[in-house]
Amino acid sequence: MPRTQVSFATCNLYNLNEPGLRMYRDENGWSQEEYEKKLSWTAQVIKSVPADVWAFQELWHAGSLEKVFSTASFSDEYTLLVPPNHAGQRIVCAGAVRSKILVGEPEWIETFPEYFRLNSGGDDDQTSNIAVHIDRFSRPVLHFEIKPRLNGRRIHVYVCHFKSKGPTKIFREPWYSASVYSKHSEAIGAAISTIRRTAEATALRLILTERMKGTNTPFEYRPA
Repeated sequence: MPRTQVSFATCNLYNLNEPGLRMYRDENGWSQEEYEKKLSWTAQVIKSVPADVWAFQELWHAGSLEKVFSTASFSDEYTLLVPPNHAGQRIVCAGAVRSKILVGEPEWIETFPEYFRLNSGGDDDQTSNIAVHIDRFSRPVLHFEIKPRLNGRRIHVYVCHFKSKGPTKIFREPWYSASVYSKHSEAIGAAISTIRRTAEATALRLILTERMKGTNTPFEYRPA
């Protein structure tokens, strides 16, 4: 019987990494006990939601995701989408797709389109100039294709995780002065994070618009 539907799910892995490996400024990372609990909990989530396509955020290590699917007894059903040699050095978006419907090879988009611009001289005499100089995603966007029906069209899937809305820690900046900025650090940090997150969303929107406008290509967008 031909497939009549396809299902999608998304899950933030909350910094899934092998135990003892550094994450951000935490030199020790997860303890073995914490790691085992994360594997068990995540595997239970996977088993409870029988999705055809999984989108993941905050993956540090390919081996950890492999262990999740092994714990869930799904290793033979899904193909895991993780960058080559991904072994705890950075955070990426990842995926898992039922092997029968995956088409081609995945890609991770790191840089914004060349034509991306957030510059303006203002649209009236009272508006000052603005220029935002950002050219890459904080977390690479995963793009891949699936084909649920043998005689159907391919579906493009994008998995993204925009930069956190939490205030950027500006005290690490060379221009920071506690005597001047300490009482304003949250306001400035929140503004920086908002601008960065908005720029990343805009860049992905450009990518999606190029894919969709003037075509009949189906796609699925899985944000964080």
